[in-house]
Amino acid sequence: MTDTSSLRGFTAWSITPGLVRPQSRGQVRLTGAKPTDPVDIDANILSQWVDVRAAMECVRLCREVGNASAFRPLTKREAYPGPVGDVELEAFVRNAAVPFWHYTCSAKMGRDDMSVVDGDLRVYGIDGLRVADGSIMPNVTTGNTMAPCVIIGERAAEIIRKDRAV
Repeated sequence: MTDTSSLRGFTAWSITPGLVRPQSRGQVRLTGAKPTDPVDIDANILSQWVDVRAAMECVRLCREVGNASAFRPLTKREAYPGPVGDVELEAFVRNAAVPFWHYTCSAKMGRDDMSVVDGDLRVYGIDGLRVADGSIMPNVTTGNTMAPCVIIGERAAEIIRKDRAV
């Protein structure tokens, strides 16, 4: 636990940029055949240069907004990253980047060789198993993944009800 007692009486605010349509792709790998075996997750964040460039532009835009005259009454100084060059900004982006923790697309729906589930959320090759979460998305959504996941869950309920009624 971090001791924040020395920060009492101080206030701060931040602008946090985020990439919502990254080109970088990670992987989830099985480490064994047992369900209790851990999985190997490689997020592969910022592996594509286009993502690094976009993140750098996001930070530049956030700095511009945060340092605008409209915010001057609310600020004393910019803490990070400050007015830095491209090399330093790239290092800042790479060191500060974290995922949104809204992983998607690891068990995508579709008909190609990389697809895991069909249009009724059934896992190819495994009878009686369906997947109904963000992993079935074939592409990363532009906004937060909660709404699409709710829709996937609602659709799964409809599909299962229909199958059980037969």
